[in-house]
Amino acid sequence: MSATEKLRVPTSNRSIIKIVFVVLLLMVMFFMLPLYLQNRLNSLFETQHKLAQEVTFLQRDALLLELKINQLSSLENLSEFAEQAELDLNTVPVKVMLQGGRNE
Repeated sequence: MSATEKLRVPTSNRSIIKIVFVVLLLMVMFFMLPLYLQNRLNSLFETQHKLAQEVTFLQRDALLLELKINQLSSLENLSEFAEQAELDLNTVPVKVMLQGGRNE
């Protein structure tokens, strides 16, 4: 035998059909892979867009709540609420009982 061996060429119909089937399968996978990756990338970008939109709405809600808290905690609103609730926060406190426990 020589040092270089010849490749065995398939001669039966079954082996030729198997080779053709494998080659076709590899070609289909080769051409379908970029399409699959493109669709996957598009779905990821769509998910990213939805999440970014949701984050924006949540940040907007948080800012509106912070603004509402600032409005409610302002001194003008507190004094108006005190007047409406008749808390009389701006008047001098009145003694209910004299020191020593005696009422006069």
